[in-house]
Amino acid sequence: MDTDALSQAAVLSAAKDDRPETSSATGMLNFLREYARNFLNSRLLDERRSLPPALVSDFAAAGLLGLQIPRELGGQNLSHTDMNRVFTQLGAIDANLAVFCAVHNTLGIAPILLSAPEDVKGHVLPRLAMGQALTTSAISEPGIGSHLRGMTTRAAKNVDGSYTINGFKKWISLGGDARYVNVFAQLHDESGRPMGITGFLVDSRTPGFGIGPEMLTLGLRAVPQYDLSFTDVRVPSSALLGIEGDGLATAKAAFMGGRVVLAAMSVGAAMRSLELAQRFAEGRAVATGSLAENGRIRERLAEAGAAVQAVKTLISRIATWQDEGREVSDAWFFCAKILGCELGWGAIDTALQVLAARGFLDTNTVGQHFRDYRLFRIFEGSTEAISVFLGTMLVRNPDEFTKLVQQAQPTAQVLKLIDRVAEVGADRPDDDAAQHIHAAVVGELVCWTLLTMVTSEVVDQSPMHAYTASWTEHQMQQRLRTARRSSHRNLPTTTEFADHVAGYAEVIGDVDQRRWPGEEWQADPLLSPR
Repeated sequence: MDTDALSQAAVLSAAKDDRPETSSATGMLNFLREYARNFLNSRLLDERRSLPPALVSDFAAAGLLGLQIPRELGGQNLSHTDMNRVFTQLGAIDANLAVFCAVHNTLGIAPILLSAPEDVKGHVLPRLAMGQALTTSAISEPGIGSHLRGMTTRAAKNVDGSYTINGFKKWISLGGDARYVNVFAQLHDESGRPMGITGFLVDSRTPGFGIGPEMLTLGLRAVPQYDLSFTDVRVPSSALLGIEGDGLATAKAAFMGGRVVLAAMSVGAAMRSLELAQRFAEGRAVATGSLAENGRIRERLAEAGAAVQAVKTLISRIATWQDEGREVSDAWFFCAKILGCELGWGAIDTALQVLAARGFLDTNTVGQHFRDYRLFRIFEGSTEAISVFLGTMLVRNPDEFTKLVQQAQPTAQVLKLIDRVAEVGADRPDDDAAQHIHAAVVGELVCWTLLTMVTSEVVDQSPMHAYTASWTEHQMQQRLRTARRSSHRNLPTTTEFADHVAGYAEVIGDVDQRRWPGEEWQADPLLSPR
């Protein structure tokens, strides 16, 4: 990516009058609802594994591709509260559209807004807001998962101040479609001395930038995940995001914001799924009468509704603090990711169960939500990985848990539960495996603590808020009852369990399927260059 390619001053000047008009969040919601009713076919998106050709320009015109870009650069400058409203709406309509906008706005634009040089922002951000280009981040690699410090992609600083990038990235949303990719790599100076993880804004047209195969995923088929490769990709000094060696701070800021957005999308999908389940229950007659009046079905739907309301309250609280300029602890973002995605998908699963056979139809909206939103429990850090990380962090620094509690105003009853969580955290086992389990238990308890605190503060807003507060507190109490024995169970050794699984072959035999030749996926040899 050279500076001339970044600037494109003439193009931007000519396109200035075509920038999206500033739009309120309400205007965007109205646009999305009309778009869903009149122009969207989610089934075709899923089958064709692609977005409609006109979608990028349509969404750009509505302001959806520059949600938090400043208005002077063609964006909408939305608050966090309003952005969550938009993503909740997108989540209710189609996960593909939601993830497309989320990747572009949070993983793509956010690092540029935060860390790119001012002249680069001025050249790139208007293009992104106008839909002339898309953007994403490339962090994950084939072997590192959530362990970012194990990153193997390498950047070398050259004597002229430029940088050369080599390596591979995997599972990159929009990786094959984005013009600008925030690439994070281990930087080494001219002498080969390591300088830490560093971010670079890379133009995908730069020589050496390679796009690998698309992953054939279970859901979210219209927003493909790609492998990317970098072979001597040379970028100018202006491509640097932030300062050398400080790339994790830039990546972390984008991921933290993205985790709340994932929760907002999950809330929207869960609301839509429960809406359909309630409609079905009201119209379905069973042996005991109306399905909606069946006590067990009422309980399942009410609990799912409480879970959604609790997460909605949580992300609203986080967004309010962000809009007020308050510092928000990482634990709140982790909590939004863990419980937002777990409870959101759980509500979708409940809706599918209530719909019975109709829920299992792949043509059903709830069925597609079930496939699409399952990934959210893995996206941007799996529930297990983040729970262990959060629990470990707070076990080692118990004062941080106290600070978290002080950010809200828990009731006396909730404070008693919080004291019990602290006791569980202090009861750390000795062996490594038990410590991992203990950390996961503590991490989950901390999340439920935060959820219980925020729901207890709005208990008087409506009967459903009251039920939600009671349900959330009950969930926390249940987890506290099982917490102590959860981390002290005697696990089979790694070898013992591996031997046990190896014994399955005696029951099920060798059923590995022969991989058929893939010529149909490749260019005809007679049409290939010789």
